[in-house]
Parts: sequence; structure tokens; C-alpha cells
Amino acid sequence: MKTMAESKTTQHDVCAPVPEFERLNFYYGQSLGVADFRSEQQYFLEKLRLHNRCLHGYGVVCGLEIEPVPTHEDCISQDDSKRAGLRASMREIEKKIAQHKQALEKGSEDAEQIKEELEKLYAEREALQRELDGLPPCKPVDESIPAQVLLNCGFALDCHGRELIVRTPVLVDIWSLLSPTQRRQIRESTDDQQDSSPVVELDLSICYCEQPTYPSRPVITNTCDAIANCVYGRTREGYRLQVSLTPATPDKRCDPCCEPCESECVLLARIRWNPHAPITSDDIDLGVRRMLALYETTRITGISWKHGATYAPAQAKAVLGTVREQGPRSDGLEVVFSKQVYAETLQPGVVDLWRVQGGGGLRGVISHVEGSYVDKPGTGLISAFKYRDDSGETLNSGDRILITIRAGFILDECCKPVDGIHVGGLVPQLPAYQQDKEQEEESESVPPCAKRPAYKVPWTSGNGVPGSTFESWIFVS
Repeated sequence: MKTMAESKTTQHDVCAPVPEFERLNFYYGQSLGVADFRSEQQYFLEKLRLHNRCLHGYGVVCGLEIEPVPTHEDCISQDDSKRAGLRASMREIEKKIAQHKQALEKGSEDAEQIKEELEKLYAEREALQRELDGLPPCKPVDESIPAQVLLNCGFALDCHGRELIVRTPVLVDIWSLLSPTQRRQIRESTDDQQDSSPVVELDLSICYCEQPTYPSRPVITNTCDAIANCVYGRTREGYRLQVSLTPATPDKRCDPCCEPCESECVLLARIRWNPHAPITSDDIDLGVRRMLALYETTRITGISWKHGATYAPAQAKAVLGTVREQGPRSDGLEVVFSKQVYAETLQPGVVDLWRVQGGGGLRGVISHVEGSYVDKPGTGLISAFKYRDDSGETLNSGDRILITIRAGFILDECCKPVDGIHVGGLVPQLPAYQQDKEQEEESESVPPCAKRPAYKVPWTSGNGVPGSTFESWIFVS
């Protein structure tokens, strides 16, 4: 397990390539040739790209969202439509089963009731599976519904600092972008899957490319080179789209300006493609794309409680992991990061719980709630931590619990602070902790933004600046 000291002393043997910058020095009577004018253009191009790479970074600047293409109903058979609906119901049941199992593992007080609900869910899953198995087999991949998505206009920078501009929406046929080898792999994988609706995961990226334009015949030929009947007078900067069957690995470089690129393409979306059904918005994951940044900061991507929600006193104790006189104790609050952080930087005082007293008597008194980390290692990298209430104090109706995480003191694997500001209070609750509406009262305020504007990706903490403090609260009623 890597320590902070080892991370600080790591040296990179390979540096990012930076050309020598030489510009023309014009003088009277100078003889200029093709190489001179090309060198002059290259000087300004490389200067601009170095500026982009080292001062702005790379990623999506705006737009470039991937959206499903509306499919006419007459293009989908009744069997395909029914199969898609059954599979959606199966996903919902699997999600509920996972939540109930986790509640049993934590020692819920309603264990018997949860077991009864699990039996019902298992029965529903078996019935759906029998109905799926009874549908006619799917058509071969080559005869399936086209895998089409829509790429909206937008702007991005690649890791070399080159501009990627899409000026008008583009209809993308994923199957046509696949190589013969990739198509064969998909056919083999779908044939091997016994499921009547096999799913393939694809990464769609945009890459920089150049195209020669304006063909013409030279007036005077170069006697030192081969005689060309046609040459191109201009070069058009453009882009190409790329599909990969292998998931892209996150960029873990700590200093992208000085280190060479790991991938020259910018990832736009991860698509779950069922070759026998049209692609829907649920099949497109925009959360994998990289937003424009010099360094991809570490963010808080999920929390175990629902920000601003109202809990009954017993539920609030379960959320906080408060000491109980009877019954098992939960692990309390859980916080998940986008990248790993050093456990030794999670010191006492980095996480704090505060209680604002409510009720009908004395109100507004703020007191500190003693707490501790749960099973946190002393050193090394971790991707999440748990923190719970050790006070054992009784929570009363009208109380408010303030949760503070001083993200500026938490260092990630590059020894940079976590980007922790809780923008809009919109960091999502982890799926494993989501409860039924009957068990948890909904907050009166409804989040106005389901996804981040401009990028259309799920919310996390952070505004692109490392450091700051993550703040949240829950109410007791």
C-alpha cells in the first residue's frame, strides 16, 4: 500500500513532448520557402496548444452530450417492446433485493418483515424470468435495430491542447464505427450469453484529426521531389468518433502539463447497448466523461444520508450510528470519493457533528456530538470512510444535525486536497441507503437541477477548486 512519502518522491522518467520554439526573423532580401512558412504556422500552433494544455487542461468545455434517437413504434416489434419492459422491471426488483440484503447485514430491527418482502421479490423475479424465457428468441445481431445516438454540438480540448469542435448535431451509427474484429467479438459474446437480451458496454470518444482540402495542380514543380499532379492547398482541423469495447481507465496523472498523454481521445459516454432494442437515455452514462480541468480534482460522489431530509428519532439514530441500549448499531455516516485519499489525513477534527437543539423549550443551543471513524486504517489509500455518533444522546423532535467535513485537510493520491464544497446540496444519496418513501419523509425542498448544467453529468461535490468545506444537515421530527 502506497504511503504519502512514496507518492511525493515518485519521479517520472518520461516528460510531455514540447518542441523547440523558433520563429522567423524577417529581413530585407530574404529567400523564403515552403519549409519556412510551415515552420511559422507550427510555431503559433504549438504555442496555442501548450497554453491550452498547461493553463486549461483538457476535457469537455461545453455541449457534446450523447442522447438517444427517437425510434418509431413501427420499427419495434411487440415482443421487443415487451422484452424491454420486463427487463426494466427486473432491474428494479434486483435493486430492491440488494437494498433488503444490505439492511439484513446491518442487523435491521425489522428483520422478519424484510425477509418476507425478500421472498415476495424472489417470487416476482422468477415469474418475470419465466415470462422472458417464453418470448421468441431475438434476431441475429446483424438484423437488429440500428445502434444510433445523437451527438450534440459542442467544444472540447484533447490532452495535447488541440480543439475539438462539433458545429451541428451528428447522428452516430455505433455499428458502423466498429471494426470487423470488434463486430466479431460482439457476435461471439452475444451468442455465448444465455440471456434473451444480451448487453454490450461501449465507450464512445471523440478524437482530433486533420483532413487535406483544396486539391490543385502546382504551377511550378519541385525538381528535387517526385512530380505530383495534385496537391492539397489547405488542411482542415476536424474530429473523428471512436468506439471501444474496453472501458477507459481514469486519468491518474498528477501533473498533466508535464506528463505525456495516456489517451489522445476525449471520452464522451459509456453506452449499454442491447443489440435487439433501441438505445434509451437509461443506457447512456455521461458520468464517465471528463470536464475541462487542468487536474481532475477528487470529489465526494455519494453520501449515506439524504441532505436536508427529515428523519424520525429512531431513523436518525440509525443514520448516525448512535450508540443504542438495545439492538445492533449501524456504521453511521458513509462518504464515497471519486478517487482514493490517504487515510492518515482523516484526523480527528476533520469530520464534525453538531446538534442544534429544537423542541418547545430552550431552542437554538448548539452542542458538539462526539464521534469516531469506523474501521479506518491508519495509513494507505481508501476510497470511502464511515463516521458515527459515539455520544449516545437522545435526539428530540425539532433537532437539526449539522455534518461538516473539512475537505481541505483530506489529501488524495496526488497529495492534493479534496474538492469538497457541497454545491446546491445535490450530492446524491448512495443507492444502498435509499429507503422506501413510507419509511423516510421526503424533504420539502425539491432539487431544481437533476444534473450539472452545461455538462449534464451527475452531481458531485466541488466547483473545480481543491479544498473548501463540505456541509450538510438532516432534521429530526
